Amino acid sequence: MFHFFVPATKVQKDRAIMRETDARVAKYSRRGLILNFIVFVLCLAFGNFQEKEHNLAIVLVTGLLLVTLVRSYYLFRFDSLYARAPARWRNQYFFASCLGAAWWSFILVTLTWVQGMRGETLVMWLYSVVFYSSVANVFAPYTRFLSIYLAIGQVPAAITAILLGTADGALYGCIMLTFYVMLAHQGKVTSQAYWERLEAHFSLRERAQGLENEKRSSQAQIELKNEFLVNLGQEIRSSISDVLSTLSLIDDSQLSEHHRELLAMANKATGRQIDLVNNVVDFSKITTKTLVLDEVEFDLRRVLEKFVQDFALDAHQQGVELYYSFDPAMPLRVRGDAARLSQILGTLLNHTLKDSRIEDVFIEARFHQDQDDLGELQVVISDSEKSTQSEQDSDSRESSYRGIGLSICKGLAECMGGSVHVRENKNRGNRIFINVALQVVSHEDRRFGSEQKLRGKRALLVDLPDHNGNVLADELNAWGMSTHIVSGQEQTIAKLLEQARAGAPYDLVLIFTKLNNMNGLALSREITQQPEVADVKQIIAMSILQSDSPEMKLHLRSNPQVSVIEKPIMRRRLHDVAVQKLLNFASEDERKTGVTEPVGLAVVPRVLLVEDHRVDQMVISAMLKKLGCYVQVAHNGLEAVDIVAKERFDLILMDYDMKEQDSLTATQKIRAYEQRNHSLHHLPIVAVTSTQTESEQAVYLAAGMDDHITKPIRYDDLEERLQRWLEQR
Repeated sequence: MFHFFVPATKVQKDRAIMRETDARVAKYSRRGLILNFIVFVLCLAFGNFQEKEHNLAIVLVTGLLLVTLVRSYYLFRFDSLYARAPARWRNQYFFASCLGAAWWSFILVTLTWVQGMRGETLVMWLYSVVFYSSVANVFAPYTRFLSIYLAIGQVPAAITAILLGTADGALYGCIMLTFYVMLAHQGKVTSQAYWERLEAHFSLRERAQGLENEKRSSQAQIELKNEFLVNLGQEIRSSISDVLSTLSLIDDSQLSEHHRELLAMANKATGRQIDLVNNVVDFSKITTKTLVLDEVEFDLRRVLEKFVQDFALDAHQQGVELYYSFDPAMPLRVRGDAARLSQILGTLLNHTLKDSRIEDVFIEARFHQDQDDLGELQVVISDSEKSTQSEQDSDSRESSYRGIGLSICKGLAECMGGSVHVRENKNRGNRIFINVALQVVSHEDRRFGSEQKLRGKRALLVDLPDHNGNVLADELNAWGMSTHIVSGQEQTIAKLLEQARAGAPYDLVLIFTKLNNMNGLALSREITQQPEVADVKQIIAMSILQSDSPEMKLHLRSNPQVSVIEKPIMRRRLHDVAVQKLLNFASEDERKTGVTEPVGLAVVPRVLLVEDHRVDQMVISAMLKKLGCYVQVAHNGLEAVDIVAKERFDLILMDYDMKEQDSLTATQKIRAYEQRNHSLHHLPIVAVTSTQTESEQAVYLAAGMDDHITKPIRYDDLEERLQRWLEQR
């Protein structure tokens, strides 16, 4: 069977594309079909041909009507016929169209031969030129069919006109033949352009579809990988939890010093393993943008000071001086994720301290507030390197700032609306810029309440550190003290004796000691050996390693006027030492009232632990008791509800994954009990979870819980939760 069109490319075999092309052909063919019949009928009605050749005119009209009806069957039933067999519809319709072109050609030949090139003949010829011009554009995608269709419709009429033997006939015949060649050529060009355009679109669509499929596949692989990492992290956490549980149950008071060191190393190693697992899970969540931030209100300065204190011992053990400076205008309380902020700062500072070439580290914190309640915390960690460092060592050190730790910190900072940047400099040391967006809650400065006791007192500051010495002097001045700064042993002794002889002795001497020597101890001994100033109160700022030395312990026992404060100095600690220990204001108040409060009789926090796992009961109870809490254990939620109804507690630790009487139901009953009794005491409930997801957080918060802590519970995390909620009692 002859086929007018044979698909040769992917586009021509695409069902959707071919249907769109054939629908366009059918649409314009319907218009031309009706118009052809109307034009011929009008020509016969207003011309002379039907009067001269009446019977022939009827035959021509009848034949055109039949052909029109045949073509109409395929055009007006396009949707139903095409859906059954697109290729068959196309071939059959093209065959019917060729019959229509043949009959139209027969009409033109008849009119031309009977009447010559005048009257209705010229009208039909002119209309045919216009009609075939439009048809050539519509049928252009099908070049073979178009060439046959044009040849059937135009060539016979052109030959007939030439055979008339007249000049007009020859002219019209040649023009028609030329017109046929031009239309056929134009059809080929248009067809080529049409299919090339569709080929390009088809290629782009296939590529886009391929990319979409690759994206879905990659996304599925990422989700599978993340699910695997989360599940693996769960299993590893459980294993490490068992190790931590066993270590925490060991009574270190019965161990030797060497065994205590080994136990501390084991605890630290397991802690690093938990951090590693958490970092991997966090990195997975950051890449998939599923990380959930814990938005809580917290004391910004306290968090930063705790961060510095936590790393002070590690820094001093490695011979690194640790300095800090915090913006005095920093807001008191902010809202954000304090745990993630500490994680970012701790990870980056830990990377800095790992290098043995570091001589000192300076931590600077500033707060920029752009709007009423929004601002940005910027923490800059700067380090300076020893002068003996070689260029090769510098190159190896710069590479330590690359890896999963820095990637996680950058991801966490971006999740918190900030950023992390490392500025590396081989000659001047490196600087890490951490920016985090926080919501300001309160700007009120928390004073210590007894600064007035220090007003008018005079302090001599010796060997202040270059980085933050002036900041510390400004803090003392803010307490109402007058300060003088000197350096070296000779200047210090001379200044003390000069002021004592002038009748204006110093009340306090604050001596700073560097890590690599005990110059502070030597100066303190020299002062105590001077009878005129031997009783002046002294505070020696040194590392905890220096203060534990036998020489320092002997000096402190022999001289009660001397005290030690750990570096880096925290303003609260310095205030407490200055007021309560050295200047003896607390003792004076006690003598006035005649009442002394026993140290051990402070109110003990009462904690209810709701946990159905025996090992976790022992571990968490031991930690709580070590933190000075009274602990009562409930084995399920139902028991916890009964206990709360009978006794008063300051905090509940509630296992989120209990089997009997689940934690959510127990929490809802406790909150309902508080409402029924119009309790003024809101009992904080902290969920103990094995995982932390956004959906879980929404569920336990909706049930009435206030916070969460993740297993395995670490001592520092538990202590932080107790401080957060027990302070609000």
